[in-house]
Amino acid sequence: MVLVVKGKENAELKVKDFETGQSSEDRHAGWRYFVEKSDLKAGMDPTEATNLRQMKLEMRESEAQPDSMSLNPPRQN
Repeated sequence: MVLVVKGKENAELKVKDFETGQSSEDRHAGWRYFVEKSDLKAGMDPTEATNLRQMKLEMRESEAQPDSMSLNPPRQN
């Protein structure tokens, strides 16, 4: 889930708020909160923000993937 806020200071305060309410079991299991710079609009619906962020992440990852044909060109007999 993504929460979009305006400004680094506001984001850092929200992270601290979330961490305060986080159970020790979740923290031990590896769940963490982090700040990430974004072009998403502050206050937008968290579900929509999460979906947009995931879509942008998948696009960046697919662009970063090397072309499989250039790594394994067809064999010439």
